[in-house]
Amino acid sequence: MSQQIGEFRCAFFVRDYEISVAFYRDGLALQVIETWDHGPDDRGTLFAAAAGIIEVLALPSEMAQDASWDYREPHGVTIAIEADDVDQWHHRILSQGLPLKQQLTDQPWGHRSFMVTDPDGLTLYIFSKAADESP
Repeated sequence: MSQQIGEFRCAFFVRDYEISVAFYRDGLALQVIETWDHGPDDRGTLFAAAAGIIEVLALPSEMAQDASWDYREPHGVTIAIEADDVDQWHHRILSQGLPLKQQLTDQPWGHRSFMVTDPDGLTLYIFSKAADESP
């Protein structure tokens, strides 16, 4: 398989743009890559999340009928973010008072992880891989 060039984004619309941006920027401390504000119906922020990008978009007051975007709230989706130090992330999340969906846990498949819920109910699975203890 050849090396893929490009980027991966998970883009979604949120009910309260300012609260969601604060969650990802301040609560999760994800790096802001880009942000734009062309009025209340065209605002967005790109966040670096491991090797991908989370794109948070303001829900427009009127959705275009022929748009290629899906304006529905995300459901049945979990965003997984690999962290260098999941314990540090967990501590930061607790100190921010963000809503945990699952406490920090050592998973049988080799992850140390926890889950947090964003303001629109989207689940984020934050994990680190267990250190390889083989010789």
